[in-house]
Amino acid sequence: MLSDVLLFLHLLAAFWLVAGVVGVALPLLRAYSVDSLTVQHLAVEEAHHYQGVLLLPGAILAGATGVFYWSERGYDLFTTGWLLALGLLYLVLLLVFLPIVNMGLRRLRLAVLQAAKEGSPTPELAEALAERVPLAFAALCGLWLVPLVALSVFGPA
Repeated sequence: MLSDVLLFLHLLAAFWLVAGVVGVALPLLRAYSVDSLTVQHLAVEEAHHYQGVLLLPGAILAGATGVFYWSERGYDLFTTGWLLALGLLYLVLLLVFLPIVNMGLRRLRLAVLQAAKEGSPTPELAEALAERVPLAFAALCGLWLVPLVALSVFGPA
């Protein structure tokens, strides 16, 4: 019974994480693809909002519920090969990709806010938009979820 509850919570957290990746990547894509400062401002604010509400909590909860679920199922987290690989992939997502998305999004948001305050695009905004780091790493987060799901589904078999 506890295993079923933990599985449900883990799947819920995983969907929360996926919603966060999509919720950050799509507004960023919109911000990079338009020239309107107003649309860019709204898109970057939306991506920033979803990063704090969906992406980061979803990533943390997916990892925590995963640890509890696999421990409840009787797997040793450090000696089971596929579970160790899953944990390492998750840590790369949490400790490398998400901070890079955060830093890039913060830089872009600051540039958009400065440009919105001035009422016209600034050189800092042009420079921040020329770097597509947050968009690239948000997309990489989405692709990174494929091996995580594959190991979770096919690893225990």
